Amino acid sequence: MKTLALIYASEGTGHKSAAFALREAFLAANPDGEAFCLDILDFVPPFMKSLFSGGYDVMARSAPWLWSRFYWGSDRRGGQASAFEWVHGQFCRACLPKLRQRLASKGAEAAIFTHYFGAAEFAAMNRGRAPVYFADTDFETHRFQRSAEFAMSFAGSPRAARQRIAEGITNVVTTGVPVARKYAKMPSKAEAREKLGLPHDARVVLVSGGGIGAGPVAEAAKSLASRGFHVLAVCGGNAKLRARMKAYFMYKENVRVEGFVKDMENYYAAADLAVMKPGGLSASEALCAGLPMLLADPIPGQEELNLSYLTANGAARRLVLPQRAAEAAEKLLENGEAREMSEKAKAIARPYAAAEIIAAVTENSEIW
Repeated sequence: MKTLALIYASEGTGHKSAAFALREAFLAANPDGEAFCLDILDFVPPFMKSLFSGGYDVMARSAPWLWSRFYWGSDRRGGQASAFEWVHGQFCRACLPKLRQRLASKGAEAAIFTHYFGAAEFAAMNRGRAPVYFADTDFETHRFQRSAEFAMSFAGSPRAARQRIAEGITNVVTTGVPVARKYAKMPSKAEAREKLGLPHDARVVLVSGGGIGAGPVAEAAKSLASRGFHVLAVCGGNAKLRARMKAYFMYKENVRVEGFVKDMENYYAAADLAVMKPGGLSASEALCAGLPMLLADPIPGQEELNLSYLTANGAARRLVLPQRAAEAAEKLLENGEAREMSEKAKAIARPYAAAEIIAAVTENSEIW
C-alpha cells in the first residue's frame, strides 16, 4: 500500500492530532508512500461546518449540560437518537460523494477515520473496494463509532474493545489511542526542565485545558501558585483565557502561561503532576510520560468515560474542587501516591499505538 487517507473532523482538536500521528507513522514505515489528512467538515456547506465545529467548542466551554444531553441522548436509542441520525444522514449525503471523489482522485488505497462523522456510512459505500478503518481517540466508545462495516476497528483500550465484542463486532484490535512518535521516547525530567528553564528541585505542576482551553485552568493555577508550586498553564486555543491569565500572573515568576505548545512532551516530562481535563489524546500523551493526573471538570460523555477508565486503572484521581488543587497535589506528592500512579500510568500507556495501527492496516490492505 502506497497511499493512505486519514479522515478527521475539526470538532475539538484530538481527532486531528490522531490523524496526523497516523500520517507520521505511515510515512515512517513507507518513506516512498503518500498519506494525506482531510477534515470531513470541509466537504459540507460552511454553515454546517460552523454548526458542528463551533457548536462543539461553545458547548464544551460554556454549556456542558447541553453537550451531555446530546451525547447521551444520541448514544441510547430513542427519539433524540433518531433525530440525530436524520441530521447525520443529511450530513452524509452532503459530504460522502465529494469525499469519495477526492480519495479516488488521489488514488487512496485505504482510509482511516478518527471521527465517526460519516465513517460507518463511508465504509458501507466502499464495501468491496478500498477498505475503511476506524481508530478510537478515547478510551470508551459512542455507539456511532461501533460498526461491523469497518474493515477493522482499533480500540483505544481493552474496555473499548469489549464494547464492540459485546455487540458481535469481532474485527477489532486493541492498540490504544494514536499519539505522535515523539511520545515513545520521552525526555527525562532533568532534560525537560533544562529545556524549559525550570529549577531542578522545584515542585512543578502542569495545568492544561486541552486543545480548546476548557475547564478550570485559572482556578487550579491560582491555588497551586499560592502554595509555591511552579505552574505550567497551557490554555490551548482559548486566547481570552490566556490573555486573562497572563494579566493576572504578570508578576508571578512561578507561573508560566502558554497557548498552544509544540513541544508538549517537555511539559509532560518536566511536571511532577498534571491538573487537566480527561481528553483522550492529552491523557494518552500524559500516560506515555508516566504523569500522575488530577482530572477536573470532564466534558459530559466521552471525557466522563475517560475519567472512569483512568481512575479505575489507578493513573488518575478526580479533582472535585479545582480551588483546592494545591492541597490535592501536596497530598499525592507527600504520601508517595503520585509514584504509584506514575507506574500505573506507564503500565497502560500505548506510545506505539499509531505504528501498530499502520502495521495492521498495511497487512490487511495488501490482502484485501
